Amino acid sequence: MTAPTEVVIPAVGAGLEWRPLRRTDLPALLELQRAANAVDNPRFVPRLDGLEEDFDSAGFDPDRDSVIAFDAQGRAVAYGEAYQDEEAETVVTVHVNGVVHPERRREGIGSAILAWQEARGLQQLAASELRLPGWLSAGAEEDAAAPRALLEGAGYARVRWWMTMDRDLAAPIAEVPLGPELRFEPYGPAWSEPSRLVINAAFRDHWGSQPTSREDWQASERLAAFRPDLGTVVVATLPDGSEEVAGVLTVEVNEEEWEPNGFTFGYIEVLGVARTWRGRGIAQALLARTFAALRAEGFERAVLDVDSESPTGADGLYARAGFRELARSVSLVKVF
Repeated sequence: MTAPTEVVIPAVGAGLEWRPLRRTDLPALLELQRAANAVDNPRFVPRLDGLEEDFDSAGFDPDRDSVIAFDAQGRAVAYGEAYQDEEAETVVTVHVNGVVHPERRREGIGSAILAWQEARGLQQLAASELRLPGWLSAGAEEDAAAPRALLEGAGYARVRWWMTMDRDLAAPIAEVPLGPELRFEPYGPAWSEPSRLVINAAFRDHWGSQPTSREDWQASERLAAFRPDLGTVVVATLPDGSEEVAGVLTVEVNEEEWEPNGFTFGYIEVLGVARTWRGRGIAQALLARTFAALRAEGFERAVLDVDSESPTGADGLYARAGFRELARSVSLVKVF
């Protein structure tokens, strides 16, 4: 691949000051993202600690990988980033995430950010020594007309649909027993790294999925929304007496999302079963246990996201467990 030697920061929009993102800008960026999400993705409410973890990630260089624009009143009105996944096994992915305040749209700002993102993204792809496909990747909710139109107009193809599904916890919960060699354990530090390895292996053949680094896994555990007390691992005792993680389910709870969604819920962030332990009802047992735990907390629903074309048939598993489709989002990709 070839890439531009220099990437010029945008200079569009009346009265805007453009520069790379600084850590002190994160509260202003949070305000911008929440204003945009109220239009583009009202069910999701970003939080400051998530932005802080992303900013501090080892793979993110804010001076080169980000741009932010402020108006004359000091309000953040536009932001763009181009960051590369730290791990790559089947594809080198650069995520081009951007946002423009609803009040400053139709001024060419989004197009300018995307042009900057592509130039920076091409630099990152060209610098990779891996002989793999390269992606510039973005996502949008099905109803987010403006972001989708911008990306599709720039040549990004809709390549994968994702379903947000919810399950009414007032419905009956059937207990699913485990085999005698299996047991439940509360999620905790001792199970963190084995769980990461199980999830990486379980999702290796899923579309676009790349391994989660230890740093990123631990960063997710530091978030205020992460609820280890609601997470569960299934531990298997092997014939030689040793143990291994056979399945894992983790939960996040962001109470700020309850009002825009219209119900209280726990979000199932991760659910995976080791390949050697599939077909034993472990995923169903983990779900049933989690439904009961969420109900005991007083939550009304369980929510998760799933690949609409999951190779393991996860969407069918969730439908049988009582989930229904709530919304859809799409991955838009430019392939090199």
